[in-house]
Amino acid sequence: MAKKNKKRPHIVIGVCGSIAAFKIAVLHKHLRDHADCTVAMTPSAQQFIGAQTFLALTGNPVITSLWEPTHTKPKHIDLADELDLLLIAPATANILAKAATGIADEPVSTLILSCLPDEKPIVFAPAMNTRMWKNPATRANVKTLQQRGYHFIAPDTGDLACGWQGEGRLAEPEVIAKQVLALL
Repeated sequence: MAKKNKKRPHIVIGVCGSIAAFKIAVLHKHLRDHADCTVAMTPSAQQFIGAQTFLALTGNPVITSLWEPTHTKPKHIDLADELDLLLIAPATANILAKAATGIADEPVSTLILSCLPDEKPIVFAPAMNTRMWKNPATRANVKTLQQRGYHFIAPDTGDLACGWQGEGRLAEPEVIAKQVLALL
């Protein structure tokens, strides 16, 4: 008797503007055997890593604009309907503030607003300078999002790209992958 083909989970990764964006290419290596991935990028993320990198790794078109005329519905709505989990990594202070206040003005923030945390897991993996991570505004935004049912993968402590040492470093790709796969 033939074995039924099981549908692979679909993870959408929202990449934001941080030097840690390069780690998402490594993260894909840990996810690719378990799930199909699609990447959406903020304009700031594109200053750190190119969409072509994620196209080559995932084999899926990368969402870099709200204005791509190739779909019958807006792509963020299609992706929200199709995904099994939304991962925002690296999650910047900016995207946390947008998510907490409902601002949707680029592909990643619009995708976040198009998903509901009680329907499918939405996970933030923050990365930012220690002061930004500890800032009362950021802490309040994280608390608000957690109260609404969003998941967080805590940042690591260590060397930061800005030359500082402290909390705010993106969790290692293996750690992110393990926690994401556990939520599927």
